[in-house]
Amino acid sequence: MSNRETQPRTRYSCQEAREDSELVLSDRATALLRERYDEHLRACRDCRRVHRALYAVYEGPSVPPAASGMREEKEFHAILRQMKTERVDPWYRKWAIGATVGGLATAAAVLTLTLFDIAPEVLSLPPSEDETTRQLAGVFGGSGAEDQAQTSDGGIEHPAQSYGRVVGGLAIIVPPGETAASSDTFPVGTRFSVDPDQSLQLGLVGKIVANFTPSSEIEWTAASPSLLELQIERGTAAVRYDRRPSDPVLQIRTPTAVVRVIGTVFTVHVSDDSNTVVSVLRGQVEVLHPKTNRLLAEVESGFRYDVAKSTFDDPGKAEVEAALPLSNEHGSDDAAGAEVLALADGRIPSNWNVPGLPQDPRFRTLDYVPARASAVDTGNTAASRPARSEPATVVIGTRDTRHVDDEGEDLIGRLVRDAELTRRKELRSALGTCRDLYESVETRYLAAKCLTTFIDKYGDDPLAVEGYLLVGILRMDYALDYDAAEVAFQTFLRRAPSHASAEVALYRMWLASTENGRISEALGRGRKYLARYPNGKYVGKVLQRFPELKSAL
Repeated sequence: MSNRETQPRTRYSCQEAREDSELVLSDRATALLRERYDEHLRACRDCRRVHRALYAVYEGPSVPPAASGMREEKEFHAILRQMKTERVDPWYRKWAIGATVGGLATAAAVLTLTLFDIAPEVLSLPPSEDETTRQLAGVFGGSGAEDQAQTSDGGIEHPAQSYGRVVGGLAIIVPPGETAASSDTFPVGTRFSVDPDQSLQLGLVGKIVANFTPSSEIEWTAASPSLLELQIERGTAAVRYDRRPSDPVLQIRTPTAVVRVIGTVFTVHVSDDSNTVVSVLRGQVEVLHPKTNRLLAEVESGFRYDVAKSTFDDPGKAEVEAALPLSNEHGSDDAAGAEVLALADGRIPSNWNVPGLPQDPRFRTLDYVPARASAVDTGNTAASRPARSEPATVVIGTRDTRHVDDEGEDLIGRLVRDAELTRRKELRSALGTCRDLYESVETRYLAAKCLTTFIDKYGDDPLAVEGYLLVGILRMDYALDYDAAEVAFQTFLRRAPSHASAEVALYRMWLASTENGRISEALGRGRKYLARYPNGKYVGKVLQRFPELKSAL
């Protein structure tokens, strides 16, 4: 055992780490030495590379794990680049190399088309990059006809999908070129100024769920088939993006960094001095320089990266609390083999990596997240918020002028009033618990489980029928579980086809098919809604996404 290992030292640099690497890899290092070695690796990219190389020498060849997430994306693009350099030129191109352009090239084209009658699609030549871009632009900005409306699994291939929605909270929301928004649906270019004592929860393009903490200043700057982009000037944005292979990449820009996301759960905090701190709870993100796009760090789950200090740390309570309203635990498969999404119950999902948090579900709550001494003050902790006595209200534009009705607030209020009229204490008490959860933006995502329990117990009661509609709204807004939401909406309409809230259910079914990319189905449901409610509350929202349906009025 070396003297340096047993004696305390004030400096541990790359030289010491590389001298100790053999002891660590051969399992001969003490616990203290191993701790200092691991701490250095987390902060030094060069030493991590040396460690991986030595590890490969010690361990020998191994079968790599299946690629996933960002690694899969990088590997895919590397293969494409290699194919481009190794692709053999076709025979007709080689034939034309030594000939004049006006002579043999023309003759080759004529002979190919006339003698062999080869159709262009038979050659299976990949389209050029410019052609692919034109095709995507045509679909994204097309006329909206049904022959262009079909979409693949994932992606943003129709302009009706390129919108966001307010799920809950309090903020000033200003769309591009306007001073106030007339709807809780907003386009790209919208700015958000979140209230100092509230948070704001959004759904973007039907694929992303985001939570903006108090006093945040954020703008949605880009939405295309290949890229979504947010700009954070101040505050914290927590994001959950369960990305499919054809979905666009998400980028979050700050004054000091660019965070590139393939699919993950993470938070980005911008302090008053414009420093950026990125915390990842699931997946992996890349942090780039905002001007040169030089890679600053690859942040994996369970790590928090400070751009100004170039240091790694553990995510703390502030980051986990900001992301908790986005939690959605994945459940087991159902009888048909489809994945069942579990309802959020306030526990931190098992696939979130929070160092120091036990795996036992009983202890995976915010109370057990280890505190960090240098925690970032995101303004979202319970101690920093004044007590609330009024229900959460979504404010669009200026606070003094225009309000948007909260569909769920109206429904749950009516349910409670009906229960009070019937003097059924047990039913009223159960609804009261769900109402308390729903009224707070920080706990509204938990109301889905509460209402599901309520329906299981009182579902046969005619007074409880609106519970199905509320569950569908919450599953759609927070879990992006459109299939489960549609089942709830259909159950509500089947049991109460003439109910006062039938219009809400029809609108929500149209919205679910639109945001899920089933555009032909959305067009049909839009026509059905406009035929039944030509002067309805949501006519403007339907026509905003499908202007061609004006003829249905």
